[in-house]
Amino acid sequence: MPVHNAAPYVREAVDSILSGSYRQLELLAINDGSTDESEAVLRSINDPRLRIVNNPLNLGVVATLNRGLDMADGEYVARMDADDVSQPTRLERQMHFMDGNPLVGVCGTWIKAFGGRPDAIQRMPLGHADIYTQLFAFNPLAHPTVMCRLKLFREHLLRYSPSATHAEDLDLWMRAAEHFKLANLPIVALHYRVHPNQVTRMQSAAQMRSVDMLRLRQLERLIPHAGAEETLLHLTLFDVARHLSVGDLQLTKSWLDRLLAANDAAGLYDVRRFRAFLAARWLNAAHRCSEAGTRAWKVWRSSQLAASGGGGFRLLMKKMLGDRG
Repeated sequence: MPVHNAAPYVREAVDSILSGSYRQLELLAINDGSTDESEAVLRSINDPRLRIVNNPLNLGVVATLNRGLDMADGEYVARMDADDVSQPTRLERQMHFMDGNPLVGVCGTWIKAFGGRPDAIQRMPLGHADIYTQLFAFNPLAHPTVMCRLKLFREHLLRYSPSATHAEDLDLWMRAAEHFKLANLPIVALHYRVHPNQVTRMQSAAQMRSVDMLRLRQLERLIPHAGAEETLLHLTLFDVARHLSVGDLQLTKSWLDRLLAANDAAGLYDVRRFRAFLAARWLNAAHRCSEAGTRAWKVWRSSQLAASGGGGFRLLMKKMLGDRG
């Protein structure tokens, strides 16, 4: 558990681990140069399983996480953030799964956000093939929920990289997936606190730059040496907040066709899963079209991916045809 200026939350986070159903653990809390009362709160907790380590200064989350990996000595190492709340049976259920699935090196869970509006459950894909496909552009593992098989991380020299600022977990999963299987359990095992001071809010621009870099790295594996216009189009496709024009949709359609053909030829991803993944992106792109109407509708319908549009088909049709009912 990296801890940096988390005094209002860290006691609840620590208690949620130490009071869980699995008892034989060490909770390694690494205080990363906090300037608030975080260390005092930690030292007020009387439990021999809590081990408090102080960084000499604020090293940042990547160095702190790597220090934790170096200091951990169990068969499994689980992640926890200092502002979240683990559910009582989380570690026990993850260990049971990992014990029964020795080829799995990382196991995450679903999460429920709280503190924002609305509180929502984030349901991650479960099996390795679906997780591997999602890693083409997205992070399908909730970082504070993961349990890792430490032996495999050391065997494959897997560590967090400082080159992926604020997206170090996505970078790690992308690399780990090339060596062993990843999985998620279909249980809400962690409550994820939403608050103004969390890294994902304060460092969102730096995080998105890292995510874009990682998306282009994944693209390079499928389509080497893509041109500048192609890489911009690729990043636009996965920028879910960006509005698109009908002309953008036409370009997106051609790019998705190229991605499909490249994977059909290379077999990098399961063909059926990758097609479904891109179909969902195509439907999302159509929803983002600011020129709702029959022109946009016709472009969307003209793609081979439209037949795999999924549950959003009727909503899209209403939007593009102007039906507000």
